[in-house]
Amino acid sequence: MHHHSTSCVHHTIPVSHSSQPSRKVRLLLIALVLICSFAVAELTVGLFSHSLALLADSGHLASDCLALILALLASWIAQRRRSSDSVPGNHWVEVLAALINGLGLVAIALWIGWEAVERLQSPPVEILSLPMLATASVGFGVNSVNIFLLHKDSHHDLNIKGAFLHILADAASSIGVILAAIAVWALNWLWADAVITLFVSGLIILSATPLIVQSLNALFAKFSE
Repeated sequence: MHHHSTSCVHHTIPVSHSSQPSRKVRLLLIALVLICSFAVAELTVGLFSHSLALLADSGHLASDCLALILALLASWIAQRRRSSDSVPGNHWVEVLAALINGLGLVAIALWIGWEAVERLQSPPVEILSLPMLATASVGFGVNSVNIFLLHKDSHHDLNIKGAFLHILADAASSIGVILAAIAVWALNWLWADAVITLFVSGLIILSATPLIVQSLNALFAKFSE
């Protein structure tokens, strides 16, 4: 997980001139198509294999889709309003979208953690590890592509950063599902599915916290001008 200091947040969030609005929208659209397509596949395999980790990850992917749609909408609104603004920087709508994305991550993580605790108390009779492993591996590949696409722009754009952290947390989730699938397949540890899910929920919260703090600081600075 990347940790970013919130001390660098001033009255405006600097945006590189190379990050043109059209480029930003294109990157977000590519990520949206990839994630939404795979979310449906992962949900189907999760139900078939009885894997909570896969179902949780498909839910997280669904939240990624909503986060990317929100980021696209915020970018479009900010682009329209920024056309008459000579001062470069993130519009407050984009910062607000980043904050909502961060809070959404925490909500998803808490739900995933709750489901994992219930699964530990009532473990499933059977988990199909091979479909689980194959699907999680493909999911990690999809997330890796999106991480590559959004990583550069996430350093200087809070809106992109919000979407990027959703995808980064989901990549970590995919790794967890892969490990759980191996444990179920090799050792018949059915509880590993829920334990990995619980661990991943903690990682998601850790990834969201810096974004929430940075977004709040940026909003407070913006409205205190």
